[in-house]
Amino acid sequence: MQLFVRLNDHEHVVNACPRSDSKEVISLLCATSNPGPSYEGLVVRHNGRSLETSLEEAGVKPWDVLEILPRLLGGGGDGGATGAESRSCYLEMYLGRKPDKVNPEEERLARWTTCHLSGEPLTRPIVADELGNLFNKEALLQALLSKSLPTGLKHIQGLKHVVELKLEEAGPKDGSAHFVCPVTGLDFNGKARFLIHFKTGLVVSERGWKEVPKVVEELAASPCTPESWIPVNPTGEEAAALVSALAARREAQRASKKEKRAVGVAASNGGTGETAAEPGSKRAGPPTATLPAALAPKKSKVSELAPANANKKIWNSIFTHASGLGPAADGYMLRGTASRGMKMA
Repeated sequence: MQLFVRLNDHEHVVNACPRSDSKEVISLLCATSNPGPSYEGLVVRHNGRSLETSLEEAGVKPWDVLEILPRLLGGGGDGGATGAESRSCYLEMYLGRKPDKVNPEEERLARWTTCHLSGEPLTRPIVADELGNLFNKEALLQALLSKSLPTGLKHIQGLKHVVELKLEEAGPKDGSAHFVCPVTGLDFNGKARFLIHFKTGLVVSERGWKEVPKVVEELAASPCTPESWIPVNPTGEEAAALVSALAARREAQRASKKEKRAVGVAASNGGTGETAAEPGSKRAGPPTATLPAALAPKKSKVSELAPANANKKIWNSIFTHASGLGPAADGYMLRGTASRGMKMA
């Protein structure tokens, strides 16, 4: 019987046997096509249903139209989705809220425009520590007085470990930066690298320091060596290097103070080389010096101190006991009672 076979919007006439199946129909179509293309992975459909049996059993009549379509993948146990799949995986995907990602631009701007301690906007006076962190001076003072500094800021033990910054105010222009570089005019917002002269508190951009160092030295009013500058808000390896350098510098300062203390103790001991006594040990008293005989104080006799017209016997009796009264009359307080014949036991 003759059938119409539709493929890719083209109809072909095929003479097929009633007992032919879908494979034979496809092979007949390949034989009639010139040249014969490869029709692998195709399926034959009749009245919207796949042809799984012979033409006769499927109820195909002469001059019926058969469609040849590509086989759709998925949904048939071949690794795609199946009807037995649970929806819980989709629900858990949306129920478990993931933490919001921090916008790196907003994080950068916050580091350069807010206090590292309180999180409030930077307002004058502004100070920086030896690691390049920015603080509001009032907030830092309150934390120092209340001893509430976090562990990461324990290296700040007083105002001697921070410097008040000299920042150039930004002019009336559009932008989020409140300060700019006094040399190049770059915004103080983290997009450009800035440096702090820790001795004077001058803040300039690295570009300005490299291009016009003479102008920067005039602004700082002192020679500017590379060692005198620290970066603002360093990150990564640069921040770790600053922490290591600060720890080494503090250790050297402690060793210098200990050495000066030892030298001072040796000088107070008269250069004998004695060191300070250890805690818990008895400290020796100061060394005694023996004066020469010529410089020793001369002892004077009572008789030599008598007035010019005084009777020596009467004068001496004031400072000695009366004769015949015995030792009991010796002493100034007992001399009057002994002369009256009174005895004090």
